[in-house]
Amino acid sequence: MTSKAQRLTIYALFALSLALNTLLWAHARPIKARWLNVPPPPSREGVAFSGLGDKALAYRSIGLMLQNLGDTGGRVTGLKAYNYDNLVKWFYLADYLDPHSDFVPYLAAFYFGAVDDPKKLEPLVDYLHFAGNRSEGKKWVWLGHAVYLARFQLKDQDKAYKMAVEMASLPGKLPAWTKEMPAFIMNVKGEKQAAYDIMVEILRSNAKEMDPIEVNFMRDYICNRILDKQRAKADPVCEGIALAQ
Repeated sequence: MTSKAQRLTIYALFALSLALNTLLWAHARPIKARWLNVPPPPSREGVAFSGLGDKALAYRSIGLMLQNLGDTGGRVTGLKAYNYDNLVKWFYLADYLDPHSDFVPYLAAFYFGAVDDPKKLEPLVDYLHFAGNRSEGKKWVWLGHAVYLARFQLKDQDKAYKMAVEMASLPGKLPAWTKEMPAFIMNVKGEKQAAYDIMVEILRSNAKEMDPIEVNFMRDYICNRILDKQRAKADPVCEGIALAQ
C-alpha cells in the first residue's frame, strides 16, 4: 500500500471516528442522571463488610450518604419525594453501628425532620423516641425533639404526652422544661387541672433549686395560660404576677 493510500485510510478512519463520536454525543446529550429514591438498607453483616469490618467507618459512610441523598445531576430533591420508610431503616442501621454518635440523630431531627408530611414524619418520630431513650450523655435531646414533632407537626397530643412523661421521668439534672412539658401538652388538650397540678408540684418540689427566672416563668404560665382570671386572682401562686387583660 502506497503512502498516499495509507494517509487516505487514516483520514477515513479519523472521519468515521469523529462521526461516531458526534452521533454518540447527540444521542447521550439529553440523558441525565436519575435519582431512584432512597434504597433499602443492606443487612447488618453487609454494611459492616462495606467498612472492611470497621463499624465506625461504615457509620460515617452512611452518615455522608444520608447527608447527600437526592443531590444528583446538579439537582436537589425535595424531602417530600423521599421514601421515609427506607430512610428510617438506615437510621436504625446506623444506630447499630454506633449507638454513641449524635451525627445521624442530628440529621434525622434537624434536616429530615423538616418535611411537612405527617405520614413521613411518623416513623422518624419513632426513631427519635428510640434514640432519645439512651441513658448516656444528652440523648434526651432527641426525645425532646420527638415530643416537639409529635406535638406541633403530627398534631398527635396523646403521643406527644406519652413521650413527654418519659422525658420528665428521666434521671439526672435535666432542664426544667423537660419536667414541664407534660403540663404544656395537658394544657393544650384542655386538661387544665392536670396541667395545673403538674406545674404546682414541680414548684413545690424544685423551686429552691431552680433559676428564679424559670420559677417566674412557671408562675406566669400557670396564672395566664392555665387558670382563668377569676381563679388566678384567688390563687396564692399568682401573688405578684401581672395578669393578662
